[in-house]
Amino acid sequence: MPESAPADSLWTDAPRAAARRRWRLRAPRLGIGWRLGLGLTAVAALLVGGEQMAARTTREALDAVVSMQKEQPLTDSASAVLEKMLAYDRTVGEYAQAPSSAGLGAITLSGDAVEAALADYLHDSPPPSLAQAAEGLHAQITRHITVARELATRAAQRAQWAEERQAALNRVYQRIAGAGGSGLAINGTQVVANRSLAELQSAINAVRGSDASGAVLARRERDFTAALGAHSQELESSPGRAWLDLVQRDFSQAGRLRLQMERYDTQSAPEWHQLFEESAALTAGVQNELQKPANRGLLHAAQHAATAAAGAEQTLRSTAAAVLVLLLIVSVLLAVSISLPVRRLTAATRAFASGDRAARARRGGSAELDQLAESFNTMADQIASAEGELRAHQAKLERHVAERTRQLHHLAHHDPLTQLPNRRKLMAQLEQALTRAGNRQRLALLFVDLDNFKSINDTLGHNFGDRVLQHIAQRLHEAAGSAGLLARLGGDEFTVLLEGVTSNEQVEQYAAQLVTTLQQPLTVDGRAITTGASVGASLFPDHAADAEGLLRAADVALFRAKELGRNRFTLYSPELYDAAAQRFRMEQSLRRAVEGGELQLMYQPLIALHSFEPGHVEALLRWRRPDGRCTTAQEFIGIAERTGLIHELTDWILHTAAAAAATWRRQGWHNASVGVNVSAPQLFEGSFVDHVARTLEVTGLPPSALELEITETVFQTGAATIESLRRLRALGVMIALDDFGIGYSSLTSLEQLPITRVKLDRQLVAAVDTNPRSAAIVRSIVALCHGLGLQVVAEGVERPAQLEFLTHCGPIGVQGFLVAQPVDASDAAAEAQAGAARIRAALADMVQTGHLEAADSLVFVGTSARRRAN
Repeated sequence: MPESAPADSLWTDAPRAAARRRWRLRAPRLGIGWRLGLGLTAVAALLVGGEQMAARTTREALDAVVSMQKEQPLTDSASAVLEKMLAYDRTVGEYAQAPSSAGLGAITLSGDAVEAALADYLHDSPPPSLAQAAEGLHAQITRHITVARELATRAAQRAQWAEERQAALNRVYQRIAGAGGSGLAINGTQVVANRSLAELQSAINAVRGSDASGAVLARRERDFTAALGAHSQELESSPGRAWLDLVQRDFSQAGRLRLQMERYDTQSAPEWHQLFEESAALTAGVQNELQKPANRGLLHAAQHAATAAAGAEQTLRSTAAAVLVLLLIVSVLLAVSISLPVRRLTAATRAFASGDRAARARRGGSAELDQLAESFNTMADQIASAEGELRAHQAKLERHVAERTRQLHHLAHHDPLTQLPNRRKLMAQLEQALTRAGNRQRLALLFVDLDNFKSINDTLGHNFGDRVLQHIAQRLHEAAGSAGLLARLGGDEFTVLLEGVTSNEQVEQYAAQLVTTLQQPLTVDGRAITTGASVGASLFPDHAADAEGLLRAADVALFRAKELGRNRFTLYSPELYDAAAQRFRMEQSLRRAVEGGELQLMYQPLIALHSFEPGHVEALLRWRRPDGRCTTAQEFIGIAERTGLIHELTDWILHTAAAAAATWRRQGWHNASVGVNVSAPQLFEGSFVDHVARTLEVTGLPPSALELEITETVFQTGAATIESLRRLRALGVMIALDDFGIGYSSLTSLEQLPITRVKLDRQLVAAVDTNPRSAAIVRSIVALCHGLGLQVVAEGVERPAQLEFLTHCGPIGVQGFLVAQPVDASDAAAEAQAGAARIRAALADMVQTGHLEAADSLVFVGTSARRRAN
């Protein structure tokens, strides 16, 4: 009803609309299923009638196809007989052109194929007339094949005679040529040595020609026989009677074979001609009597099948057209009875969705659509009721969102563990403080880092470590008071911002107070914990003019405090930044060196004084800079450990050194072994032992040929590294304690570490020839190691006097520039042999000059014994 209709018309139409609705509710409605069922029933009835008609014509077509299928095998068999017969004719013709043993087998196989094809044809049950013709052809073809085989056998015999004749003539030719028939070459000129042999050579060459007729060959044979008889007396004397008999025998055999071949050619030519004529006749008979009748039967059956198929196709076409017309009618009726109610429902839905909450759907149509309209109207009533409740909930939700937004803002700018300002909040407040300071005030930024906090997490757990951090934050807050702004950057790192600073001394005094405060014991969960902290500080505007610069300068100062031993305070200075920048540049250069392959290994041999055995070398890492300068590992190994590059470096060194030692052993240096330095961080990894095992497996190096060198700092790292060393020893790898004698736990490490060799530090060996105290210490350490069953190596041997002293210390190895220089892997074996020779020569000189008594030197005993043996 339009909105512009008068009010009285609304009262007039309302009763009529209500009556129509009551009539529609009382009237039975058919559902969509019933409507579709009626339409499909009509279609099905039409399909059944059409199916009956199509079935009759289809059966006729199928009968015709079956008849055609029965004729098809007979036609195929006849075609196969004709095909095999033609193939047999080709095989016989090819054999007649070039007889051979392989061709004879092909004729046999082709004949068998023809007979098998005929047998298959008879097996397909042809009509009596065709069967009788096939049996007659079978007898003729069998006889024909038998004759062809006989002619082929004789032709093969003729080919064999030709080969034997040619072989006999070749033997005659070889004997004449061997006796001098071809003449001799004197000074580059061909000279005939014997006229009779030359004539025989010419005559036999004429006979060997294969392009002459029988009469010509007979005349040439007579010429050869005449020449042989004319010179028989001369030939009996030279080349001899036996030679003449052999020539006459072979030539006579060739003549007899030629006569047999001529007789064969005379007899077989008519027979081959007759055979080819019979073959053509038989082929024509197969085609006329077998193939053509079969093709006619197949053609008749195909025509009948085509006619029946056309009738069936016409019946199906008519039925399909009728079904399509009926389907179109049913579809139109269904569309009218369904689409109109759906359109009304869609229009009501759009109006409701656009905001018209009074819009309702008109009922009508199929039962399902009528129920859908009723459900829509009910849903519209419920939605209108729910909207009021939703507005009330929305207001409450907005209040919760505002509260949550405030909480998220707090979390975004504060640390959730300690509730202190985080890095973002710190940077914002630092920027504001810098703005307030301007050019008239100074401020300080302190960077606080707890010392060895990782050990608390590792031993007592991260939850306990979090509670420790909360207590530390509370203590820092109390120490900072209202003068400083405290923040947590992350982990165990805190910052304190001081405004209104007047002097460096004030900052130092404040930082010292923080260090002292954090040294006081804490009680956490009933457990007393002692902590310490390192503090680095930077000042504005002395050290930086912006927030990032102040934070970076304070971090540099903190790093310096850590380097100086921790638990102290350091104020930033430009020198500290230069050192940090130098470390950064070194780190970046080292990373590029690892990626660019600038690192290389040098190998310094070790010589045993008691045996002069050059079996062990130490792998030394070198960095070949782009400018040509060579850097030793001591200059950059610390940076590699701090940055984590030590793991990648150690893996590369281990694999390279193991591969080099395996190569030396394959090249003949059978007792070669290599030592590799391993840092403490590498042993922390649980997979390091497995990596060593895989390296040995890949390179093929025995475990006993690899020695890992560690320092006494490994002993300080805990039980995990000791366990890794024990697993390496169980694997068979040797362990050496390097730089022994300058650490803090030397004697304890000898007893507890699973080592096999001790390497005395060069500082101990440096003064053994000038300082009696050093000599006594070295002598005692060597005796102690020998008592524990450990091998001993003296590093840094550079003077003969040091070598003279070490010869009195028992079995010991020496290493240093006096012994051998670090060299490339390709020169290591030669340098080891040269080092042994240098030591032997140096000790011999000491004996001769009286500096070394032969009776007191184990080395000299071995040396003199070898000299007497030589």
